Amino acid sequence: MIGGLWGHTHFDWLFTELLVVPEALRGQGIGTTLIKQAEQEAILRGCHGAWLDTFEFQARGFYEQLGYRCFGELADYPKGFARFFMQKQLISTK
Repeated sequence: MIGGLWGHTHFDWLFTELLVVPEALRGQGIGTTLIKQAEQEAILRGCHGAWLDTFEFQARGFYEQLGYRCFGELADYPKGFARFFMQKQLISTK
């Protein structure tokens, strides 16, 4: 295994704790596919929302392209950067 998604569902929400796609494989839709698969599984489990956090030097733009919006920011975490908390409403396609 060289990458993947780690998360869980709780209180009808999906929390994505970790998404890893090796740099050499980025831009090929792998991360998007992993997020969408996790969201679909969450919907099957009765979830209505998804949330995650990312750092300023990571992938905020990637998650925004997938429909996530920032609902909170922790400045200087780590010092000189921000940590962003993002959420998305999940909609069943059934």
